[in-house]
Amino acid sequence: MRLLSIANGFSAMLGLFTLLLGVGLAGCAGSHSKPGETSASPKATLSAKDAQLPKDPALGSLLGLAVGDALGTTHEFKLLAAPPFPQLAAGPLSTIVGEGPFRCSPGEVTDDTQLAITLARSLAEHRRLEPQDLGRRYVAWSGRAFDIGTVTRASLGLIARGTPAEEAGLAQWVASGQTASGNGSLMRTAPIGVFYAEDERARREASLAESAITHADPRCQLACAAFNAAIARAVQARATADLTEAMTAAAERELPQAADRLKEKLPGHAVRVEQALEDLRVDLAMARAGDPRLYTEDPPGLHLHGQMGFVRVAFRLAFWELRHAPTFQAALVDVVNRGGDADTNGAITGALLGARHGLDAIPAAWRTAVEHGRNRLGGAYHPRFFRSFVDRLP
Repeated sequence: MRLLSIANGFSAMLGLFTLLLGVGLAGCAGSHSKPGETSASPKATLSAKDAQLPKDPALGSLLGLAVGDALGTTHEFKLLAAPPFPQLAAGPLSTIVGEGPFRCSPGEVTDDTQLAITLARSLAEHRRLEPQDLGRRYVAWSGRAFDIGTVTRASLGLIARGTPAEEAGLAQWVASGQTASGNGSLMRTAPIGVFYAEDERARREASLAESAITHADPRCQLACAAFNAAIARAVQARATADLTEAMTAAAERELPQAADRLKEKLPGHAVRVEQALEDLRVDLAMARAGDPRLYTEDPPGLHLHGQMGFVRVAFRLAFWELRHAPTFQAALVDVVNRGGDADTNGAITGALLGARHGLDAIPAAWRTAVEHGRNRLGGAYHPRFFRSFVDRLP
């Protein structure tokens, strides 16, 4: 949520990133590929893991987001030692106990979930994305929030002072020297993937526009579009030999299409959009590898602690967990016990894997803690709303 200083190094990395992409996509076998089989190879029969589609993937995604947030808040901002990838951390935290820097009660959620609920409420009321309505709602929330990211605060401050919601994020990004690239829009975007699961074009437009309210950096906007494409693929509930691969491929396909649209929306920033496209392609390639390179800042590496809050860290980590963690629970326990921006990384991973594995894969005790937990901001920001939101989907 809070973006630390991040060195871009765009031009220096481009050649290496492009080379890595070619190698990664062609040669990095995902955790669901058989020996001698590329990730794109067809399978003759459904694997046991994918023979049944996830139950309630839409609600699984949204409550998965809330559960990841509530679980991760305990370790937010901590620089924890954890096993090297691909080994998963199994503890010490494995239950929702609250506390952390904001002294949360067990099951209480923070800004990640509160903003996702706000987005869902606006979608439910208007049946489409309305940036001006969202801007007003986000500003109202910010006046009560006990946890708010630096970029989000700055953009909402502009809106409160009269800047149109459609322009605030871009103005803030330019004022930052085009460096503000936090995870604050990716953490809340999942309701768009659920709401627009069957409408690719509308989903793309909404993903870009919603991110731009606070986070206009092309890396943030494109990450939201790709992330929602993956969630939508799970929610569509179409039979597939490998849903994990289908979700990853959906994100990979979405990136260049979203980049083309973003170049139209930001004609003066086409070079930055193209670089963002290459960066996120690298992140998805690294998610296929056994080691996602999240403990080094040497390209193509990123650092979970040194770059906590960076959108690419959360994006890469979530897709790595999608491909390598055997269960929803194993993924979330691993993510939060690596520390850093643990609640936001947990929320983003929870949304993606909640869609992949479905509602029933979320431990019942975790769901109970979140759906019946205290919320100091009141019912308007309580995760219970996600059930009514999903019930009203077309």
